[in-house]
Amino acid sequence: MEHKGTVLLETPRLRLRSFTPGDGDAMFRNWAHDAEVTRYLTWPPHADAAVSRQIAEAWAQSSEKPDFYQWAIVPKELNEPIGSISVVRINEKYASAEIGYCIGKAWWGRGITAEALRAVIEYLIREVGFQKVLAVHDIHNSNSGKVMRKAGMKQEGILRRSGSNNSDPCCDLALYSILAEELDEPSPVFRPVARAKQALSQEDCIRILRQEKRGFLSVLGDENYPYTLPINHWYDPEDGKLYFHSGMAGHKIDAMRRSDKSSFCVLEQADTDGDGWSLYYHSVIVFGRLEIVEDHDRALEISRILSYQFTDDRDYIEWEVAHAGHRVLCFSLTPEHITGKRVHEK
Repeated sequence: MEHKGTVLLETPRLRLRSFTPGDGDAMFRNWAHDAEVTRYLTWPPHADAAVSRQIAEAWAQSSEKPDFYQWAIVPKELNEPIGSISVVRINEKYASAEIGYCIGKAWWGRGITAEALRAVIEYLIREVGFQKVLAVHDIHNSNSGKVMRKAGMKQEGILRRSGSNNSDPCCDLALYSILAEELDEPSPVFRPVARAKQALSQEDCIRILRQEKRGFLSVLGDENYPYTLPINHWYDPEDGKLYFHSGMAGHKIDAMRRSDKSSFCVLEQADTDGDGWSLYYHSVIVFGRLEIVEDHDRALEISRILSYQFTDDRDYIEWEVAHAGHRVLCFSLTPEHITGKRVHEK
């Protein structure tokens, strides 16, 4: 291993950087004051911003040490930290690093923590030379396990009565890890594109999801038959989710309540071939979890955005919202895997 410290890391949505002395107020405001955020952590909520300032300054001073790894999680559009991710324990003998993380409640459920965790894992293994990266969570904090799995880690087992936190002085811990040789393995759940040369980049996939207005949603329908339907969508670049609107009841809503797993397919048509009938086109498939938008005001906002994709008649849209908005249900698809490929029919 060659320790390299807290270098700047960038992902599509995030900048992971060292803390500065001026980050204390944002730390307190965005996450450190919140007892719900610290429920499964080992440190208590900060009593006031002075505590956060003191810790931010200490982290800033330590950032020059080559074996100190403590990143501020900074969304590019916000430009202030919303959480932290760090190496909390190093085992030099076995070249392993244990990671801990937390972010503010306002940013939960957007895939931000998993995006940060994956970037840190890749840096620690590829650049520093760690052979194993691990993390643990209270077994009652299942969302943290989802983050670890999404970042490519595998559950090793349960460590019984092996931890303590603000919720439980003696809790069971779920242990996850990833080995250096596993870093480039395809997901055990989602298959890679069979013909790698036809695979689209993630950037192209996102572009198509943002550009196209319609796709085909598949859910697990009655008697476990797949149920696929055409539906309008909106991809929100801020949280990385797809949004849909619907009636309050029906086949797909019943299916969603039974199982939140889903896939969504979008096609981008290109040109016809010289024969006049075969097409070049791009296809994108999103695998993820569905969730009903419970906030009705948010549902109406999503309905307006979806409507403006097809018309700019404000009066018409507002009339529809006023008269039919109470019957609108919106739901989101949080991606767990996005894949795409180029297709030539022939």
